[in-house]
Amino acid sequence: MDPQAAAILHMDAWNGNDPARVAATADRFDAPGTEGPVSGQELRAHAAALFEAFPGLKFGIDAQAAGPDHAVLCWTLHVQHLGRYLGARPSGATATISGTDVVRCDGDQVRVLRAFDRVSLLDRLGIRVVVSPPAMHGWQYGLGSRLAGAGADRPGVLVMTRLDVADEQQEEQVSMLSLAVGASLRNARGFLGATTTIVGGHIYTMSAFDRPESVRAVNMKPHQRAVRRFYRSGLCTAGTVSVWSPLRLMEAVRCPACGVLSEDRTGTGFERGCTCEWTPRGRPFL
Repeated sequence: MDPQAAAILHMDAWNGNDPARVAATADRFDAPGTEGPVSGQELRAHAAALFEAFPGLKFGIDAQAAGPDHAVLCWTLHVQHLGRYLGARPSGATATISGTDVVRCDGDQVRVLRAFDRVSLLDRLGIRVVVSPPAMHGWQYGLGSRLAGAGADRPGVLVMTRLDVADEQQEEQVSMLSLAVGASLRNARGFLGATTTIVGGHIYTMSAFDRPESVRAVNMKPHQRAVRRFYRSGLCTAGTVSVWSPLRLMEAVRCPACGVLSEDRTGTGFERGCTCEWTPRGRPFL
């Protein structure tokens, strides 16, 4: 097979956003994100995931060269982030990156090696890259997020939930439902904030309220929809909900001038630890 013709045929499949054609025009494909060479159904799934994340993606060929058994395509890719990519939710941002395809032909076998800077792509999409180490000494690492409430009152009650998800698709569904619940809670009376951690197939959420009665604010339509998905649609493999009252709550703030701490141990106000001209103030609990 002519390597240049094979390279163009494979690139046309990508520009056609057709996972089946992508898999049919390469017997082996290796690129950032494939974790090694893939082919057949694995390549088809890889392409489908990219087309879902970046619908209508287009490669423009900037330069090309060919030899007896290989061809090189230098390309520019224009994308818009409209689907989940490497765990990042759709941002709607656009980006342009450059890369290279090296296509080798061995008889009827077509092998494609694609190179581009994936970290640069994420950066141009406005996505911060966080390095997550492997589990060590019993500790697992994941992702965290925070939703600030409207006030800095001391919490009178904490609501803690744990949801276990079967796969990344369920994780994404829970995340989208959580966004809607958070939007409905943010300005609710008595809501002080929430934080969520996703690690090891578990989603943990801790929400703070000023008093037990304020927890009723959770029962708005977005939360009701999420509960129905859990009970009726098979979303998540397990779940736990608990409500806690603080047994003890102490807050300390360090003076920015002298570094001395002022403390509030009872909720009645800070006992000043220094005589500097500043006023210690409480901060949001979450």
